[in-house]
Amino acid sequence: MANHGSEMPQMRIRLPVNLKNPDAPAPTYPRGAILMVAGAGGGFTGPAGMYPELSEAISAYPNLIAVQTGYRYPGELKPCVEDTINTLNMLRKEYNVERAVLVGWSFGGAVVISAAAAHPVVKGIATIASQTAGTNDVGKLAGQGKACLFIHGKADACLPPRCSEQLYSLAGQPKQLVLFENDNHGVTVHKEEARSKIESFVIGLLTTAS
Repeated sequence: MANHGSEMPQMRIRLPVNLKNPDAPAPTYPRGAILMVAGAGGGFTGPAGMYPELSEAISAYPNLIAVQTGYRYPGELKPCVEDTINTLNMLRKEYNVERAVLVGWSFGGAVVISAAAAHPVVKGIATIASQTAGTNDVGKLAGQGKACLFIHGKADACLPPRCSEQLYSLAGQPKQLVLFENDNHGVTVHKEEARSKIESFVIGLLTTAS
């Protein structure tokens, strides 16, 4: 785990093979990153503990960096958005990242929507069981060429699925809405399906040649 100064959140960074081995073949797409943030309680593992698995899967692709970010002040929207933007700036400066996809769970949905609207390297966002508070910027993303994926369990007792349905209705294209029957706030019943959907979404955005 790396800590990049007092104004930076803690993060777990997984580097791709070509950054560890200079003799690895050069990819045909720019350097990219997936950046994952948690809910209001903070932490690194995400819903159903899927973030470490996503991190491993994405970083298996050449030139793609995976980052799990821990908030400095969990549950406070403005500093959590700042954490995300500062992490993106660090990735651009230290690793030459040119494009990124943000993933956020619950409260983290508002974090990634706000950060995506404010940062030019972001190509898309994926939210799991997002809240609607603090998501006013969702309608801006399509105009910036940023894709949206909204995932929600239809039996979520914490934040109802209508939250993601509302975000989907306000977002422009390209956008996707995935609702899982009989699933909860952590999408534990459909963990593998949710993880696979996010992985495909991220890879599709990050491995397209520019």
